[in-house]
Amino acid sequence: MPATLLLLAAAGLLPACGKLMQPPPRPRTDGYSALVTVRGGETELARFRLAVRGEAIRRSTTEAEGATYFVRESATAPVFEVDPSTRTYREGTPEALLAHLDDFHLGPDFNHAAEANRRGIKEYQRESDAVFAGNACAIWRYPDRPDALNSPSTTYWMTQALDGIVVRKVRTVPRGDGPDEKTYVELTLIRVGIDPAAFRVPEGFRREAPQGR
Repeated sequence: MPATLLLLAAAGLLPACGKLMQPPPRPRTDGYSALVTVRGGETELARFRLAVRGEAIRRSTTEAEGATYFVRESATAPVFEVDPSTRTYREGTPEALLAHLDDFHLGPDFNHAAEANRRGIKEYQRESDAVFAGNACAIWRYPDRPDALNSPSTTYWMTQALDGIVVRKVRTVPRGDGPDEKTYVELTLIRVGIDPAAFRVPEGFRREAPQGR
């Protein structure tokens, strides 16, 4: 084969090779999505889809495809409620966006010391290691009052394999007259790599007035 043809063939392979050599997506840089299940004991309280990329968040109201969802593009951006079935959107609230996710670390790189500082405590512990939904996790326990006997506590299950995201939170409240009361927030079916467009209102959707106005 003439040298010119060889050079042309090599040039044609470069774009494909570049794609093959790109690093795989990571939660830290490319975000992630998950199915979230909220339980009180064995009772399911909510189930919905969540997507996170940096400070951008999207949370659906149910797990169904095409469900209404809340979205914000950045920490300072407004929250919108988007209804794909009617191709409309309206102003939302941070409370609606983060429903069931209060006190849950959504981003990567969970830092156990920073969490203790946020809670204003110095005594906490790495309870153990365990596997949840196929992910090896370090479990960190934070008592509300380290100096109190049988204090309510929160544990975070963090997995380094996914850049330190939290995949499970367990809230435990001891009861003197029975078993501990436990609530769970659990992430499963985690997928890495989210298109930034998923955190914007789709083009062509009509804006409506907020509810109650």
